Amino acid sequence: PCMCMRVCVDELACVALLAGYGFAIGNVAAFDMEDPQAVVSPGGVGFDINCGVRLLRTNLQEEDVADKKEQLAQALFDHIPVGVGSQGIIPCKGPELEAALELGIDWSLREGYAWAEDKEHCEEFGRMLHANATKVSARAKKRGLPQMGTLGAGNHYAEIQVVEEIYDAYAARRMGLEREKQVCVMIHSGSRGLGHQVATDALVAMEAAMSRDKVKTNDRQLACARVGSPEVKTLIAP
Repeated sequence: PCMCMRVCVDELACVALLAGYGFAIGNVAAFDMEDPQAVVSPGGVGFDINCGVRLLRTNLQEEDVADKKEQLAQALFDHIPVGVGSQGIIPCKGPELEAALELGIDWSLREGYAWAEDKEHCEEFGRMLHANATKVSARAKKRGLPQMGTLGAGNHYAEIQVVEEIYDAYAARRMGLEREKQVCVMIHSGSRGLGHQVATDALVAMEAAMSRDKVKTNDRQLACARVGSPEVKTLIAP
């Protein structure tokens, strides 16, 4: 087995668990950052960094949109670039991308792409204060520039959905889903080429660190480095 797992404090699986590249998608592993043998593995984050699903509720019922389904579906295709090679709808140059990477959701708020209350539903309120955009490679930024505001390909989607059945009224109410046939919008997307390149760059650096420190894993995608290494400091520190 991999050295990573021998120093792992705990691990668990999220609701959506499926095979990934070395590290399962939906798998969570915890390491003791005070343990000098503990490691950081970019594969645990994955290639589509920040990939996730968001459900946006509306005040509409199915009957309100029943005769507009085709128009709504067409509107999604008209306004949201999808597929491999799709170009973004957010005009973005180098400085804007730098600001987006540095400010997180605060950039989205400033540019009118988010509401203030969205911050309450994001990890770290949508911005990791120790983030340092200068650590992101020029190639990663180049790949990300034309993709701002795109959905991507694969299993990414934007759908208009309806609540068919409520199994747990309390949990549903906490999420603002209080009635069946309520119309919602579900989005599944990630960081596309930018995130993929960040992961690729990190894995290359980790492989070099493994060779230097004689660390072995049973899968290249689990490449890692010890917490005190310069590679990890570059990856997770300001």
